[in-house]
Amino acid sequence: MGLTIGLMKNRDSNQSLQGLKDLMNNFREEVGHFLGLQKLDQQLLNANHVQQRYAMQFERCILNVDLIANPQTKTQVIKSFNLR
Repeated sequence: MGLTIGLMKNRDSNQSLQGLKDLMNNFREEVGHFLGLQKLDQQLLNANHVQQRYAMQFERCILNVDLIANPQTKTQVIKSFNLR
């Protein structure tokens, strides 16, 4: 429950991926150590925005994250996430 609330609060962070990794590290006993990040997909939405899909691998789970990113301003907003 605490992890889900933290993920929802982190949705508007400018550095979403690092923020998610830091948040997950707060739950290291449950999720295990961070093993890696894989970019699964990227789609151009318009001239300024791309949608990106990542998988963050931990020892005991995978966090799938969909982001909307603006490469010019280097901002990211979490669109959705799924913890497996």
